[in-house]
Amino acid sequence: MSPKALNVVIGLAVLGIVAAQLQLEGPRAVVLTAFTVILILGLQLTRTRQADGGENVPGNYAENLAELRRSRREIVGAFEIERRRIERDLHDGAQQYLVAANMKMGEASLSLDPNTVEGRLISAAQDDAALAIKALRETVHGIHPQVLTDMGLEAAVRDLARRFDQVEVRCPHPLPSLPQGITASGYFFVSEALTNAAKYGGPAAILLIADESLHITVTDMGQGGAVITPGRGLSGMKERLAAFGGTLELSSPKGGPTELRATMPLLLNVGESGYL
Repeated sequence: MSPKALNVVIGLAVLGIVAAQLQLEGPRAVVLTAFTVILILGLQLTRTRQADGGENVPGNYAENLAELRRSRREIVGAFEIERRRIERDLHDGAQQYLVAANMKMGEASLSLDPNTVEGRLISAAQDDAALAIKALRETVHGIHPQVLTDMGLEAAVRDLARRFDQVEVRCPHPLPSLPQGITASGYFFVSEALTNAAKYGGPAAILLIADESLHITVTDMGQGGAVITPGRGLSGMKERLAAFGGTLELSSPKGGPTELRATMPLLLNVGESGYL
C-alpha cells in the first residue's frame, strides 16, 4: 500500500472512532468524513511539495531542464565569441602594427652604418620586433587554431599531438557535429593536459569518444602523484569545465600513470542528436 493510501485508511479509522464517540449518524457523519479526507489529502500534498521544494511537477521539471541547457549553451557560446574577438583584434590590430614597425626599422637600417651605435640599436630593435611578432602569432594560434575551425576536433588534436614526443591519438568512431564552444573547450583541455604531461616525460595517449557528452581521456606514463590544487592549472581546468556542466576526474597514483578524464555535455535538448 502506498504512503498516501495508508494515510487515508488511518485517517478514516480515526474518523470512525471519533464519530462513534460523538454518536454521529447520517448527513453529519458524511460531512465529517468528507472534511477529514480532504484534510488528509491536503496535508499529504503539502508535505510532498515541501519535500521536493514545490517543483515535483513534470512540466516544471522539463521547463527547468530546457532553461538550464539553454543558459549553458549561451555560456559556452559567449566563451567562444569572446575568444574569436580577441583573436581577431590581435591578428588584425597589434600584429599588423608590429609587422609595419619591423618593416620601417628594416628600411631605416639600410641608411645606417651597422657598426655605429645607431645602426646596432636599430638592428637590435628589429630583432626584438621579430621575436614579438613570433610570440604574438603563437598566442593568436593558441587562442583558436584555424585547423580547429577548418577540420574539427579530431584533426586539431592530432595536429597538436605532433608537437609533442610519443603521443598517440585514438578516436574509435567519427565524432558528431559538436558545438563550437565544446570543440574549443575539448581542444584546450588536451593542450593543457599534454603540456602538464610533457613536464614529467614519458609517452602519452589521448582517447576521444562522444555520445550525449564528449569524453576525452589523456593518459601519460610519467611519475604520477598529480593532485588538483586550488589556484593551479588543473583546478582552473576543472572550473572552466564546470561552468557548462562538464567534469574533470584525475587518477594519478605514485609511480604513474596519470589519467585525466574530461566529460563535456553536448547540451542537447529533447529530440536532438549529436550525430547530425
